[in-house]
Amino acid sequence: MRTRPFRLVQLKRPVSHDVVRCLESILEDARRGEVHGLAFVVMKTNREFFYNACGEAHRNPAWAAAMAATLMHGTMKRVFNEEA
Repeated sequence: MRTRPFRLVQLKRPVSHDVVRCLESILEDARRGEVHGLAFVVMKTNREFFYNACGEAHRNPAWAAAMAATLMHGTMKRVFNEEA
């Protein structure tokens, strides 16, 4: 019988505390009435993702598209190490 020298174990991913802080901050603003719409993409731990929109971002898809384009522009600047 052959023994294997190593055993691969998938470790549990830690909680992303910066994501939790960000969501809590948005929630606080929404509860104060300062957030009227939200368009978002969520990256899951298995690298799957989903997107959605709610509130004014859902009712006004042109505005949501403009916000998404701004996000894309800022993200691409980070990809190419330019100032965002």
